[in-house]
Amino acid sequence: MKAMINILSNNSSELERTHKLFESEGFDVSSYSAVNEETINNVYKNHPDIILLDLDIENSDGIELCHQLKSENTLNSFIVIFTERKDEYIQIAGFKAGADDFIVKPINPRILIKRIEALLKRTPLNPKESDPMILSFRNLKIDRSRYLIYNDGKSFTLPRKEFEMLYMLISQPQKVFSREEIFQKVWKKNNCMNSRVIDVHIRKIREKIGENTINTVKGIGYQLA
Repeated sequence: MKAMINILSNNSSELERTHKLFESEGFDVSSYSAVNEETINNVYKNHPDIILLDLDIENSDGIELCHQLKSENTLNSFIVIFTERKDEYIQIAGFKAGADDFIVKPINPRILIKRIEALLKRTPLNPKESDPMILSFRNLKIDRSRYLIYNDGKSFTLPRKEFEMLYMLISQPQKVFSREEIFQKVWKKNNCMNSRVIDVHIRKIREKIGENTINTVKGIGYQLA
């Protein structure tokens, strides 16, 4: 099976050149010129072996995005940061955020390929054994590895937080999850909870999977119906 690479850069000429380079070397490549909700959901759905992240991409903090992709525990991807910035503190910040390699532009094509091949020879990070990749509940199926939801056989995607909330509910369909527990597990925080935010996300999930699929347990939280 060909290794998959996802490239995130809004430098159109560089993006096209790098895309063609990896394709010519036999990689399966997807390229994205912007960082937005759709892009991130596609990356999670693709589950690439390598993410090549332009640190200077517009409308995004590349360091924070690297940290997010590495800390969510659903991707099993190596992240390679590339940038024109040579400052030592930037490289240190990149590696602290979880980057597996750091490349300063201009990129030498042959060296880039060799560094990617070297990464692919490493033992990949293992997803948490406690998190099964596919869960089912009645007419619903959730595929964590592909970041897809199936409802009566039709597939669709959900934004990141909504996906994690639905995955949590399906993982223990009899359990009532409090809003505090949902917030801690999905937002990875123990304070500053806004219960209204959780309620809004639940409403949006219901719009996609059916109003009667999730019960509201008054004064506590939510449970699968």
